Amino acid sequence: MKIDKRLGEVLLAVWLILSALLSLLSISFTGSGVVLGLLALAAGVLLLLSGARLKFKNSLALLLLGIWLILEGLVMLLALSFSGLGIVRGVLALAAGILLLLKR
Repeated sequence: MKIDKRLGEVLLAVWLILSALLSLLSISFTGSGVVLGLLALAAGVLLLLSGARLKFKNSLALLLLGIWLILEGLVMLLALSFSGLGIVRGVLALAAGILLLLKR
């Protein structure tokens, strides 16, 4: 359904803007980590759901982006940590970004 993808994109945009503003202005508010975590998790799930409907044919980038967002949300909400987490996050982000730029 297009609504899933569109809402996922809107949540992703809000997450990116809020995350950037908090970082650039060096500010935070009570619960900012929870808000960012929930936004990332919701956006990732919606993008994965919309990609699953498309069977990820032409949307490997969407799959990787959804997984990355869910991982980011879990890291923020649950303080998830494991050996190699930084590498996994970096590889997912890099692959998703490159594929998005290539429109695959």
